[in-house]
Amino acid sequence: MKRFLPWLLVILVPFIMLPQPKAERQRELTKIRSRLSEVKKEISAFKKQEKGIAREIDLLQEQVSLTKRLISELRRSQLSTQAGIDSLQEAIDSLGTRLEGSKENLRKRLVSLYKRGQFYDLELVFGASSVAEIYDRIYFTRYAARAEERLFENLLDAKAKVEQKKDSLELLNNELSALLGEQKAAKDSLTSAKQSKQKRLNQIKTSKKSKEKLRKELEARRRELERLIASIDQRPQPKPTGTVIEKGRGNLPWPVATRKVLASFGTIVHPRYKTRTFNDGIDIDCSGGQTVKAINKGKVAYAEHLTGYGLLVVIDHQDGYYSLYGNLDKISTKKGQTVSQGQTLGTASDYLHFSISKGTEFRNPINYLK
Repeated sequence: MKRFLPWLLVILVPFIMLPQPKAERQRELTKIRSRLSEVKKEISAFKKQEKGIAREIDLLQEQVSLTKRLISELRRSQLSTQAGIDSLQEAIDSLGTRLEGSKENLRKRLVSLYKRGQFYDLELVFGASSVAEIYDRIYFTRYAARAEERLFENLLDAKAKVEQKKDSLELLNNELSALLGEQKAAKDSLTSAKQSKQKRLNQIKTSKKSKEKLRKELEARRRELERLIASIDQRPQPKPTGTVIEKGRGNLPWPVATRKVLASFGTIVHPRYKTRTFNDGIDIDCSGGQTVKAINKGKVAYAEHLTGYGLLVVIDHQDGYYSLYGNLDKISTKKGQTVSQGQTLGTASDYLHFSISKGTEFRNPINYLK
């Protein structure tokens, strides 16, 4: 059995290692599918009733972001499944070659025994020079016979395992086919979601009534964000003077690799909505996908959805300053966690809304970044 153990391990090890990551991927896919279903229902409800325009745009954007994440996770699962198929096929081929060689050796041994037949026992006795040699010959002949029997049993066992692995291979191929099908459907859905979002934005741009309504909603959202920061900023002890953000002023790293600003800080005509509003931060282009990182050390004070800002992370730098990262596709941190400069907070694939505030007073982030 020892001679076959390395080959069996070649087959079994990949499958001993796969379940945990695969289970994590399945949980992530289930989570994305569930939220995407909820968002689609909410969008459908908005089409039937006159509700907040800003919230509707949020949902349309979330649908696009979730669909992108779904495609990404499906792609990861596809690559992992394909790697499992390749590894399994290679192991089956290697073991098959080994089995064929072992069967040939066993066949030759059986032919040899058959040709010797009944005279083999006589040869053992009369071919020996002493009683001790006769004993040794009989012992080793029996040992060889037992070894051949074990070899035969191992061959049968290994053959059965190969058949099992072939069944597993078929299941993986079916899984891969299903993943590719869902991936294609998700890509079609993404195209449709982008078109729906752009159509709604175009409708808003051409309607004075909608633009005014949206402007008021955006103002209300900013006040909501100020209330959130105020609630975080309530501390029993005096706040320390700026030591983290102020010392890094003009030299802090950008939260994403791209530095293309889509919307500037202050009162602007919003490039997306074409309505005049106050932008409490800057919007940075993240098309193609970007990793969002903390501009400096601090503690996560908020890490969830906030109407108007999507998935939002607020870092309390504990020096009276806060940095805010909105419109994320995914959050990779949690409330209460201590983060260091450059630590990943999440991802964004459309744009990142980035703000810096001292207390509830928003500052122009450009003045603090490199």
